Amino acid sequence: MSKVNHGSLSTLTPQGRLLPYTGHLDALCWSSAAALPLKKAQTDWLLFSGSLTARLQQHTDALSLQLLTSGWQPDEQIPGRLVRQVLLSDGQHPWIWGLTQVDASQLQQEADLLHWSAQPLGVLLFAEEQASVRQFEIADFAASAEFCSMLPQWGCSVRRPLWGRRSVLQFRSCRLLLTEVFLPEHPMYGV
Repeated sequence: MSKVNHGSLSTLTPQGRLLPYTGHLDALCWSSAAALPLKKAQTDWLLFSGSLTARLQQHTDALSLQLLTSGWQPDEQIPGRLVRQVLLSDGQHPWIWGLTQVDASQLQQEADLLHWSAQPLGVLLFAEEQASVRQFEIADFAASAEFCSMLPQWGCSVRRPLWGRRSVLQFRSCRLLLTEVFLPEHPMYGV
């Protein structure tokens, strides 16, 4: 069994305009979709459990990923956490801000995840047949001043509500915490 080499990725180093601290996102009012005033189109996107990458590709031929950051984030309770922030765009507008977090101890046998910074994660996570039912928690990211302050830097206007979701996905022996925010130009808002 090979050990994870923390040197294979640097400590958290920005590649673009990123949200510097993500811990405050836990303070958002997270709830089930049933408890929120969502339109059907929004529910269809927010509760979609398959590859978000593949679904976005049905709406654009120019899906691209901008890596905002990837690396090891020190944590007081956990020896290390691999963190990656990305923007998925339709070629013109950012549609999704994504945050992936996985504990170093989980990566002992999953080195594929260490080198997956330049492509949409869905390509790797959903390439294999796996039955993974995810439970989603939904939040309005417009309630986060820190998150909303990043929107103009990404070329987005501030929109209310600004829906996002989080879930835990099991990939082989790893549990990944995924957070995805549907940015203002995303098709689910009817733009």
